[in-house]
Amino acid sequence: MDLFAQIQQLDFPAVLPPTLLEVEQHFDAPRVADVVAATRAALEEGGLLERMPAGATVAVGVGSRGVANVATIARAAVQRLQEAGLHPFIVPAMGSHGGATAEGQIDVLAQLGVTEASAGAPVRATMAVREIGRLPEGPPLYQGLDSAAADHTILISRIKPHTDFRSHIESGPAKMALIGLGKQRGAIAVHAGGGAAFQRYLAPAARIYEASTNLAGAICVVENAYDETALVVGLPAAAIGAEPEEKLLKQAVALMASLPFPAIDVLVVRQLGKNISGTGMDTNIIGRLLIPRQPENFGNIDVAVIVLLDLTVATHGNATGMGLANITTARLARKIDWLSTYTNGVTSGIFSMYRGSMPMVLADDRRALQAATHCCAVPGDAMRMVFIEDTLHVGRLWVNSALRAAVEAHPRLQIVGETPLRFDDAGALVSPWSMAE
Repeated sequence: MDLFAQIQQLDFPAVLPPTLLEVEQHFDAPRVADVVAATRAALEEGGLLERMPAGATVAVGVGSRGVANVATIARAAVQRLQEAGLHPFIVPAMGSHGGATAEGQIDVLAQLGVTEASAGAPVRATMAVREIGRLPEGPPLYQGLDSAAADHTILISRIKPHTDFRSHIESGPAKMALIGLGKQRGAIAVHAGGGAAFQRYLAPAARIYEASTNLAGAICVVENAYDETALVVGLPAAAIGAEPEEKLLKQAVALMASLPFPAIDVLVVRQLGKNISGTGMDTNIIGRLLIPRQPENFGNIDVAVIVLLDLTVATHGNATGMGLANITTARLARKIDWLSTYTNGVTSGIFSMYRGSMPMVLADDRRALQAATHCCAVPGDAMRMVFIEDTLHVGRLWVNSALRAAVEAHPRLQIVGETPLRFDDAGALVSPWSMAE
């Protein structure tokens, strides 16, 4: 009898809420009205174009993270560079993602909408690297031969709080140079030191990339709580890993989304994926870190049980982050690409030791939710349940009646309706999700 046949026998009957309150969460959310114009302005105002004489080739690094309007930004950047007499091409800047192969990374870009046709420029990729320096008392640094072949390199990089550590510089162009341009070898070298390595090395590594490579700068994006472009700013290489990047990180923190309750007994997450977060689920949202030797006081929320139901299509079976959940489904387990998941996990080192582990697997959504109610240690009437699509989209929530008073008292929340909690004959949730589609 195989695993999935065995777990069909597991059932934990429990009373689930018949209906859920549909709740909208309203954030202060500045938004760029014209992303193309903002991208062109970033190249001008950041002084990037001045550093690249006409006739030069320019590698435009694009990562694998979810960046709103990334295809539009890439195309706008390419067009402005071409207008200036430059010869741009696209390169993947994503460490080991895409299965640590050039073909896989090109496919990741295509899934994000960045192709030769969409960008108006060739896409070139290789996993081969050259060593460009070494951090004092630290690891060697690398640059992929694809970007190194150009006269100049610029990055398209989102600046945001990291999911593994806290520092004055977190996710952004400094890390994208170190991990993204450094390909799998660069990612392995730095991840081996855990969060402390990033805290220690990001800023000094940026100075080595500035001095020893063709890195000219970055087009930096900050997003609002609704996954929309809030700022597009150009940073020259000297500003990467320095005070200008630090200021943009502070703005990103101020605009970040969050769950509105200090404590949740059961959090149901519809889907996980690398297109949602580098950790599959954003640890800043769920308040879990799960890194050995690191404290778990990550964020201002206490979640007892997390139920994860599925993987996104765009994650291509990479289930990195599933270990952040307590309970999942056989549907998700059947979709896992273990090669991609473990390649990502080993490259990330200590960051993914627990996060790549499989949670308790139940046969379907209904039984997964019923098991969670048994495990959360809170009686049914008092149990606080929250349903979200994923950790990137928390502007719309579904909650049970135990949270009604908290919703009504919260200045950011508004009840907009009530929907049934309903399953199909196979035990898969069809509401509230179908209501949101």
